[in-house]
Amino acid sequence: MAREAFVHGEGSPEGGAAAGEGGTGRDYFTPLWRTKGAHSMAGGLLQPSATAALGATGGIPGSNLVESEGFVPLRKARSEAVTNMQARFSFNSKAAQETYAEAWDKRDPWRMLKKNVSFAAPQKGTMQEPGMAPEIAAAKVRARDAKAVVVVDPFSSGALLAKRVIAEGYRCVRVFSVMDSPVAKLVQEGTVLEFDATFQLDDRSPDPEASIAELLGELSLLPWGIAAVMPGAETGVELADILSSRLGLASNGEELSLCRRNKHLMAEQVRSHEVRAVRQMLARSWDDCEAFLQDWNPDPFKAVVKPLESAGSDDVYLCRSLEDVKEAFSVIDGKVNGLGGVNEGALVQEYLDGTEYVVDSVSRDGVHRICAIWEYDKRSVNGANFVYFGMKLNSAKGDRERAIVDYAVKVLDAMGVVHGPGHMEVKFTTTGPCLVEVGTRCHGGEGTWQAIADECLGYNQIDMTFNSYLKPSAWEAMPMRPMDLKKAGREVFFVSRQSGMLRALPGLEEIQKFESFRRQEVVAKPRDFVYQTVDCFTRPGSVQMVHEEEATVLREYERVRSLEKRGLFDFEVVCPTPLPTAAVVVVDPFSSGSILAARVLHCKLRLVMVFSEVDSPVANLVQQGTNLRPDMTIQHDDHHEDPELAIQQTMQSIAELPHPVIAILPGAETGVDLSDKLAARLGTRNNGEEFTEVRSHGVRAARQCLARTGDQVTAFLDDWNPPSPWKAVVKPLDSAGSDDVFLVETREEAVRCFEIIDGKVNGLGGVNEGALVMEYLDGTEYVVDSVSRDGVHRICAIWEYDKRSVNGANFVYFGMELKPATAKVEHEVAEYARLVLDAMGIENGPGHMEVKYTSTGPCLVEVGSRCHGGEGTWQPIAQECLGYNQIDATLDSYIKPDVFEQIPLEPNDMAKTGKEVFLVSKQEGRIARVPGVDIIRGLASFRTLEMTAQPGSYLRKTVDCFTRPGAVQLVNEDKEQLMADYLRVRELEDSGMFELAAEDADGGINAARLAAASPRAGAQRCGSYDGRSEHSSTLAAASSTTAGGGTSARDRTFSSSNPVLV
Repeated sequence: MAREAFVHGEGSPEGGAAAGEGGTGRDYFTPLWRTKGAHSMAGGLLQPSATAALGATGGIPGSNLVESEGFVPLRKARSEAVTNMQARFSFNSKAAQETYAEAWDKRDPWRMLKKNVSFAAPQKGTMQEPGMAPEIAAAKVRARDAKAVVVVDPFSSGALLAKRVIAEGYRCVRVFSVMDSPVAKLVQEGTVLEFDATFQLDDRSPDPEASIAELLGELSLLPWGIAAVMPGAETGVELADILSSRLGLASNGEELSLCRRNKHLMAEQVRSHEVRAVRQMLARSWDDCEAFLQDWNPDPFKAVVKPLESAGSDDVYLCRSLEDVKEAFSVIDGKVNGLGGVNEGALVQEYLDGTEYVVDSVSRDGVHRICAIWEYDKRSVNGANFVYFGMKLNSAKGDRERAIVDYAVKVLDAMGVVHGPGHMEVKFTTTGPCLVEVGTRCHGGEGTWQAIADECLGYNQIDMTFNSYLKPSAWEAMPMRPMDLKKAGREVFFVSRQSGMLRALPGLEEIQKFESFRRQEVVAKPRDFVYQTVDCFTRPGSVQMVHEEEATVLREYERVRSLEKRGLFDFEVVCPTPLPTAAVVVVDPFSSGSILAARVLHCKLRLVMVFSEVDSPVANLVQQGTNLRPDMTIQHDDHHEDPELAIQQTMQSIAELPHPVIAILPGAETGVDLSDKLAARLGTRNNGEEFTEVRSHGVRAARQCLARTGDQVTAFLDDWNPPSPWKAVVKPLDSAGSDDVFLVETREEAVRCFEIIDGKVNGLGGVNEGALVMEYLDGTEYVVDSVSRDGVHRICAIWEYDKRSVNGANFVYFGMELKPATAKVEHEVAEYARLVLDAMGIENGPGHMEVKYTSTGPCLVEVGSRCHGGEGTWQPIAQECLGYNQIDATLDSYIKPDVFEQIPLEPNDMAKTGKEVFLVSKQEGRIARVPGVDIIRGLASFRTLEMTAQPGSYLRKTVDCFTRPGAVQLVNEDKEQLMADYLRVRELEDSGMFELAAEDADGGINAARLAAASPRAGAQRCGSYDGRSEHSSTLAAASSTTAGGGTSARDRTFSSSNPVLV
């Protein structure tokens, strides 16, 4: 068979830069996979490049220098099912079809191993004919001086084993059990190895035995004798057994080799020796699974479904029903697993309940020495049931540990292990120890645990493995069991609960200062795409911890767990998958949410608009001129009989967009609940789905009751028994703009107001279910607009409301003024707002909070996790006075963290002062002219004017935001001039703003009708239309026009002609 050699070095004639540091383009949403070094290719055998022959390898001709860039994990994205691929697992199984090679070529970042063999140039005259018999080749290997050690698949901890071989002065020969090994670079960061020869078994040959014979013949050409063959990793176990056996070296033999890799045969072999083993079934089809489970009939139903051969909890599922098993089997069967093989069916096993332990051993001539006992910390997270969180080193003194060790020795005997390392996972159940699986290789995990074992025990499994083969006296000096621990040690495996583009790891600085900190192994680097941790292949890193006191290690271990949730990872963008383009979902993009949606498009991102209701009656509440053209529009089915199924359907619709979703944002109050659910379940930055009460966190909050009946209103007031005279507020649970907010002073008034609110269509188009009864807070009211990112809250603006009683309503908005946080009151309000945000679990995105500053300090009126509404007319005031605004900051917090972090924590510096004037009508009738517009335009502080009341429309008295005829935005450097202009607008409201027609042509809502609707004169209304049917029909009319029509939908809803935006 014709072959070509390769040597790692420089001067590749095939364009080494393509495989070197400059060969892979850096894409924003695509992970970077790099390989070091170029390839030197030459025709025929043993033609190293000149630079390789005299490189930095101590003058050894042809030495291969492999410098790892760290543990490069096989991400879950690289384990996608490949259709029409011939199943192939180990070197001696049926050869894969060409599609297998093509699939790995597309997925595999380690494509540098292109030929069968490379090694240092031998002395002339040692070449043998290709057809040399294997027994002759083995004899020639043994006849030479034993100066070489073969390590099969020297990655993960096998790289450290190879390093020990080199350190002891042996020639190290690297053998790969598969062509172009997809996991060849899984080595610990900083490990530099000088291999004297590299071979690859031709596992794709249709004749496996011929491939083995060829490999043995190639080994016979080496100028050194072979002293030992050691498995470096799980994938190398079978080939190491065969090579060691056929070369006549220390070996576990070939008879049970497959049992030591195949998890199904493994358990059956243990059971055959009357040792406790798991109940199981190797299923090649779903019919096999179903028959096994029906015969077994576990109660309660718990079964584990996993690949027959893999590692690191790759695709291990805990199933609680037949349907779960079927789904898991369909995922596993035929899929490329974490070790690069294709799964042939799946293994279905009983679920072993109990603590899981690892028993690391090294054997020689059938004598087993236990090197270490590790107690796993495995938990359910990110939808996976068996995620490694860490492991703790235990001594063998305890009763449980002694039982585990005794059991492990029986398993080793049953598996025919007589030489070399063993790595066994055992569950300690209610009936005692039971095997999960065992591998005849060293503990993996890139060997990061080695330093912990050395410091706590004084030895480690890797060194003991080498000694068992080549330094028997040193091996015999080791204890049979690890009885004495010098120190306490743990390894912490980082767990990421989000996926996205990593910006930094700020928490590492704190971890490095721990008393127990020894070293860290960080896989995830800034600008890498990091996946949610579901197995060892998606683990972003680990930390090794050792200290004299177990309590210190435990305390700092738990601190890492806290940092994982907030502080360890800083994601620039959070999204489920890495792709070149990205999308943002805005739920209910009306009011200021329409501006947020427009900002998404301005940033050249894909826009998905989701409406939380079918035919949303307020979908047209957008600012004048806002015209949105989304990539997708979805109506969530809020009327579905199964709310959970409705959410799943909405998620499925979003998933159909061929772009990763990097943010899900509420556009308005009505979209908050749905956006929280979607964000949490789709894996973007989110605030979770749980609601937390402010008072439960010890933060001052108004006394209140959510009443569903009038009797509950009375019962609350009787229990409260406020001192006379007293005041209370009765209002809808969900609405806005002082809609139906009543100030009451007797129990009777409270009940009558409850009856008005309950069952009525509110200002946001929803139907009120009961009402909220609250204590009345006396004092100045403020609005605090915030944006949060990973629990850090930036106060974007503080507005002081001007609310007054007018037109029979107590809480009418007259305007609001932008305030700096430098004064005592505003600073207290800002600090209080942060406490509320923490208590409410608002860690990401916008917040809009109303706070009363009372005689006892700040107290919450209400808070919403969305942007300040009011159609966003306040935005230009904030931008001119502060240089930023909440809407832009909201999007920046998700996609531009560097820009977001330039915003101060509080608005202390204001370049100018600004006010928004909410026009208040004190009269009713048909509008003939609006002469006040020209006067307002001439004011020195004038910026913009939005009018919803137009000539020909009907002017109503202002009682809430929905009856507001317009708003004026004022900004000036001179505070006195600003106040003068503000007062001038107030004068125009009394006389000069509107000219009404002589008579009301269509008999609209008038003051008499408003008064008639009031429960009594003393119970003042704060915003309502008369009659539920009229209000409902008005809102329904709004839904007939879609958002983005180019005119203000607010005017289409509440007036008969288009608005004027000045």
